[in-house]
Amino acid sequence: MPLTMTRYAGHEAVQLEAGAVRLVVTTSVGPRVLALLTEDGRNHFAELPDMTLPCPGSVPIHLRGGHRLWAAPEDPRFTYRPDDDPVRVEELPDGILFSTAPDPVAGTSREMHIRVTAPERVSLDYRVVNTADRPQRLAAWAITMLKPLGRAWLPMLTEPFDPGGFQGQRNIVLWPYARTADPRFVLHEYAIEVCAAALAEHHVEGSFKVGTSLRRGWVAHWRDGLLFVKRAGHDETQPYADMGASGQVYSHGDFTELETLGPLTDLAPGEAAVHREDWEINLVGEAEAERLVTSGELDR
Repeated sequence: MPLTMTRYAGHEAVQLEAGAVRLVVTTSVGPRVLALLTEDGRNHFAELPDMTLPCPGSVPIHLRGGHRLWAAPEDPRFTYRPDDDPVRVEELPDGILFSTAPDPVAGTSREMHIRVTAPERVSLDYRVVNTADRPQRLAAWAITMLKPLGRAWLPMLTEPFDPGGFQGQRNIVLWPYARTADPRFVLHEYAIEVCAAALAEHHVEGSFKVGTSLRRGWVAHWRDGLLFVKRAGHDETQPYADMGASGQVYSHGDFTELETLGPLTDLAPGEAAVHREDWEINLVGEAEAERLVTSGELDR
């Protein structure tokens, strides 16, 4: 895939065309997808150039917005690592590979292989490599920061998980700061919804986070004419961080995050935890987005 170089928000970057949308992937830092642009020039990812998180023993990490790759389980000492250095960029026959140098504190390096597979369709393969001299148990954790005040859904099974329906099939995982009375938290038969629009309507403050096992294979977000769908697998035979919540939604006043996790993997030095997402971008109104979410058409 030939590289199309550009600049965005002060960063050197690569632009990938995917039908009616474009991805902008920075090469200055990362790996990070800075923007999901529609033809009118709007970026549907959050832009947070000044937002930081404390990073124990180091400078603060810049969140920046967009889409990033972290390692789970979440531990500020190893997860919140600065990504302020340029990434390596390699042109491949079917896409572009973005990778980092080893982080001496976390003992990892990260790789993001991005391929445009069809109009408005993109695949991303992730590797978190154990570069330490000791074994580590890690998972690849893909996090997309979208603009606030939209609607996000984590689908749940509606039919029995096993013959006879004797096994539990719908898990709801809440973080310590999440309150069940939060108006953003809406529980349907078919999905958990995080309606961030309630932040403005109810003058809610604080963050909310919920997760579930992605047994239906996707998580979605709608705002301002764009339904963004992330597809990822869930392997019932493998362990996952966060009580099995391979799909997660985090709501903050400045952004909403769609998160998927690969399984926790015991890695010898040099081995990698792998994960994959397939993105679908649907340019639809709210009624059509809700129909797609509730109809089961997103199940594949």
